[in-house]
Amino acid sequence: MTARPVPSEAELLARLVEGGVAARIADGDAGLWPRVARPGWMGAVRAARPLVGEVAALAEQRRVVGQVRVLLAAAGGAGIAAEALTGSDPRLVVLDTTDPPQVADALAGELAATVLVLSAPPGEDPEPVRLLRDTVHAAFRAEGLDPDAHTVVVTPPDGPLLPADTGPDGAITNGTVVVLGPDDVDGPWAAFTAYALVPAGLAGVDAGAVLTEAGTVRAELATAGGDALGLGALLASAPAVALAAPAAPALAEWAAQLVAGGLGKDGQGPVPVVVEGPNAPEWGTLPAVGLGDVPGAVFATRGSVAEQMATWQHAVAAAAHVLGVDPTDRPDALATPAAVTDHGPAFTEAGVAVHAGDWLPAGTATVADALRAFIGDALVGPDDDSGARHLALHAYLDRIEDASAAVLRAELARRTGLPTTFGWAPRCLTGSGQHAKGGPPATRVCQLTADPDDPGLRPEAAAALDAVQQGLAEADAAALTARGRPVLRLHFTDRVAGLVTLARAVQQL
Repeated sequence: MTARPVPSEAELLARLVEGGVAARIADGDAGLWPRVARPGWMGAVRAARPLVGEVAALAEQRRVVGQVRVLLAAAGGAGIAAEALTGSDPRLVVLDTTDPPQVADALAGELAATVLVLSAPPGEDPEPVRLLRDTVHAAFRAEGLDPDAHTVVVTPPDGPLLPADTGPDGAITNGTVVVLGPDDVDGPWAAFTAYALVPAGLAGVDAGAVLTEAGTVRAELATAGGDALGLGALLASAPAVALAAPAAPALAEWAAQLVAGGLGKDGQGPVPVVVEGPNAPEWGTLPAVGLGDVPGAVFATRGSVAEQMATWQHAVAAAAHVLGVDPTDRPDALATPAAVTDHGPAFTEAGVAVHAGDWLPAGTATVADALRAFIGDALVGPDDDSGARHLALHAYLDRIEDASAAVLRAELARRTGLPTTFGWAPRCLTGSGQHAKGGPPATRVCQLTADPDDPGLRPEAAAALDAVQQGLAEADAAALTARGRPVLRLHFTDRVAGLVTLARAVQQL
């Protein structure tokens, strides 16, 4: 896992400096890349400044009426960006999944004190957000609350979530507040736009300070390049990097999705592996990047969350220039075949129904053996592509109640010797999903899905939410399979028993 491609990191850095790439990025020079699908991120900090007063006024209005809890129904990377900006403040609850137990957890909070924010940047699938809106609105009504008085919509002009009778300036309609966001930015690139700033601001973040900090860093990067060019050279030269931010896990998750979605296309792009810290298996074998001061890091980004976000955006843009790809395009992220075919589980063991492709040997009857077959030839290959060969876990589960699933990442990496990524799905699909389908082909994806058990929701609501969740997983598995990526889907018919079975299987590797 230590082989490095040529040209070297130092050679790439020299090339970036000589080409004045930092200043060209700051100037919005679209000629740096073959094309730019959504260039709005380059001018986002300046364009969002008029939003500062609007967000502050809206936050004060909500505080006065007692709406101090923010429930964000988000698509794409808006939810992760808002989480990072708030430092995972408990006043912000992010729903970028339709997993019924997680939705039920969110609805268990005090609804009278809750403002629902719908945030769907352009290019994202609005259907899950629409379903979440309808589910939360039904809960508001059941409590005798007016849903419109508890809802803020952040959408591009003419976006699919825009109320039908909204004015051209985003005027308030029937009590629902509409904030118009730009139509030329999405995913993690939307961190400095209304899609992330509105929910973060309602949760107590000073949007003005965020934009000031980001603007200061961008001005500095424009003149010297600094950390952004060095990080960009590293991302362009390494097949995989380990990222750690023990004090800011949401920031590390956001950065990984930015890297994966921005660079993982045309059969190339580094694998960003978010690890738990310096004791993680990959920290000593991959180039280690700390978000903040992390012992053993070969590179670190420092400063506030906003300052680091600005640095990472410039770094990924610089790496995309070297790799010759559009950093804002995600052509494979949500691509699916015309039809989804699932022939049912190959077998079931102790609460786990195992779905696999033709690569699974006939007669396999345990989760441990299925994992061995799944990993199989991924352990064999030339040293020069070892960083590109990796395992990816996509967990379509409850990030709160099923949090123990994330512990499996380090254990799998330790037992297989392969870089192993973990992402909560579907929130990770805009980044990791793009890389898995469009990046280097030596990727294996293990999906974790589950029955909703008894989430405490109305049966019809739980069924509708679960259908969307399972449909996304099956469609993504079909898209991966169509691109030749092996997929192992472990479906928990009982969440607790299933996680125990999987943990035991991993220990047997």
